[in-house]
Amino acid sequence: MDVSCGFSILGSGSYLPENAVSAAQIAEKMNVSLKWVLGKTGVETRYFAENESIASMAAKAVNKALENAGVTASDVDLLIAAGGTPDQPIPHNSALIHKELDFPSTVTPLDVDATCMSFIQATKIAASLLENKIYKNIVVVSAEKPSVGLDYNWPESAALLGDGAVAFVFGSSEKTSGMLFSEFTTINEGVHLAEIPAGGTRIPPKQIKNTESDQFLFKMEGQKIYKLASKYLPDFFESLFSKQDCSFDDFKMVVPHQASLMGLGLMRRKLGIPKEKFYINVENYGNLVAASVPMALHELLHDKKVKKGDDIMLACTAAGLTLGALGIRL
Repeated sequence: MDVSCGFSILGSGSYLPENAVSAAQIAEKMNVSLKWVLGKTGVETRYFAENESIASMAAKAVNKALENAGVTASDVDLLIAAGGTPDQPIPHNSALIHKELDFPSTVTPLDVDATCMSFIQATKIAASLLENKIYKNIVVVSAEKPSVGLDYNWPESAALLGDGAVAFVFGSSEKTSGMLFSEFTTINEGVHLAEIPAGGTRIPPKQIKNTESDQFLFKMEGQKIYKLASKYLPDFFESLFSKQDCSFDDFKMVVPHQASLMGLGLMRRKLGIPKEKFYINVENYGNLVAASVPMALHELLHDKKVKKGDDIMLACTAAGLTLGALGIRL
């Protein structure tokens, strides 16, 4: 495989809220057993932000990434906020993060919201912009706070999600590193399987007198999503591998969206991915929405489990139902 869009990872950084919430605490809150929580999700610990906003968490992750990359705010051209949980509808997250960081006016803020797929889509956009010399350095940050929208009457999703932020600094590069390919498909029969119905123009807040209405809370039909993804993912990857003339064997690591531990295990076996090539950390953070994939990638780089020159695949399912994969040469 050849690099189609050259870019390099200059640095990364992460941030987790101080409030660690155990599986036992979640079980007690939902009046279910600890065994049920661990069996359904595999999440031992997740973090809930209390007095922290998306913007404040994002800013802390970005500052760590900039320090790790050895660049300053004045070196950044574009700030992409890639996530599905906004601080407020207007202005967009990237503008609020821009303010929190006190970035110079020369840094352009941009939002990418593809729910759990946001980081992968934002990375594709960043790669294209860097390849075409439109920008020199781009920050992509995924900060998520799903804890505020959990519906504890839907225990499977409520026990799964957690808060956190991860940022990457991407720089321009020759085609020794960068994006190998990107592939996406949408199975729109699953469009309502993961959603928050109210809060937009279809069901605006003023139409609902009770602000505690569960229409403002997140609902996910996990089993239906798994069945739909399980039906389409084998053909999705078969088509991808046919186009790229490759297989899972050609990648040092596959980095999946961190859905439930049980679901990840079933999908890995169904797709025939060797266990040692399939990175899982959901037990430590829960499902971080769009921050899920970059958190795993950040850990792999920090722990030196992958290195420069390695080919990796970022793979994700997202509300919609969207399937996606991004190949990267580090």
